[in-house]
Amino acid sequence: MLWTMIVLAVLSQFYRSSNGVIAPQIMADMHLDAAVIGLSSGAFFLIFAALQIPIGVLFDKYGARLVVSSMLVFSIIGSALFAMAHSVEALVAGRFLIGLGLAGGMVGSLVILARWHSPSDFTRAMTILFATANLGSLLATSPLAASADWIGWRSTFLVLAALTAVIGIVFYAVVRDTPAPVHAADSNRESLGAKFRGVAQVFRVPGLLYVLPMVALGYSSVITILGLWGAPYLHEVHGLDNLDSGKLLSVLAVAFVVGTLAFGPIQRRAGGFRRVVVASASLTGLILLALAAFIDSPLVVTVSLLILVCLVGAFSVVLMGHGVALIPKELVGRGTTTLNCVLMGGTAILQIGSGAIVEVAHAWFGTATAGYAAFFGVLGALMLGATLLYLRAPEPKPKSD
Repeated sequence: MLWTMIVLAVLSQFYRSSNGVIAPQIMADMHLDAAVIGLSSGAFFLIFAALQIPIGVLFDKYGARLVVSSMLVFSIIGSALFAMAHSVEALVAGRFLIGLGLAGGMVGSLVILARWHSPSDFTRAMTILFATANLGSLLATSPLAASADWIGWRSTFLVLAALTAVIGIVFYAVVRDTPAPVHAADSNRESLGAKFRGVAQVFRVPGLLYVLPMVALGYSSVITILGLWGAPYLHEVHGLDNLDSGKLLSVLAVAFVVGTLAFGPIQRRAGGFRRVVVASASLTGLILLALAAFIDSPLVVTVSLLILVCLVGAFSVVLMGHGVALIPKELVGRGTTTLNCVLMGGTAILQIGSGAIVEVAHAWFGTATAGYAAFFGVLGALMLGATLLYLRAPEPKPKSD
């Protein structure tokens, strides 16, 4: 079951990050600017976020196995549409449908893990899923660049549509919602209306509101660099071609995987969540400000700072563990999807907004360098602001297994 969920998570992460490497090709092929690329990438996360709470209700009613595997049909259609797009509308619609179909994938796996594992083992299992899922970000760098050069980015996404169909069938055949089926049957006795009303209870969980701003920004800061602006930045500011940008993004993706794997043991050794998140988020914010300040530094300096962002910025796995630990067991489906709604909503807003930031700063100051400096500077300031709010979040009390 875990391996099946890992494969789906890798696919989802690949789709999330795929615009980064092929963005220069799409921009050249379809004569698009940064704002449109940001919109097309953000459409994935926008629908992803909007569906999280309804999906959480459906998980609690029908089970994640059925909901996740059924929704993948939309990703199959979206990937094919994206591959055949020759207009902005079709491009955005394709990304929108891909995001719609995958909206329940990762969070559905988290809900299943929460129901199969004891509280003490959940963070460990989630760390494994998150870390291996980041292999999708790695595949969306040099391998995607090589595929785009070999068969073209359009043919690549047609192949991905077929692969998504296979994974959906396997997920339905292999995964089970709970160790004891009677538990799922018991959950179905509650009406859909009652389950939707129960969503409000999630926002009343003590201390959760102080965690949510960081949830919105923690993951999105890394994925927006790695999966959207990394390649355009390296191309426009440092003059790298598609393959060279892909190779450097591969290094960043590996750093993100290593960081995610490292934060599980770090959190257990620290004996809590708050200290790890505060230290990591503060450092990430400072590194982003350094990137803005030294935006036109030699490539080795830029890449070193980007690697640090991906290593330290992987703290979102600890942050999600903090949020889940605050949520009562009876709200785990709705609570986990609410957290993911905030995470994906923050990513959608950042990706769409960052395109506008890059374009406006570029227009004001007349250089692409100024556009990316503004992006890194705004992101760093937001990260430090979210850290100040997070300081008020309580450390969860240990729960019995």
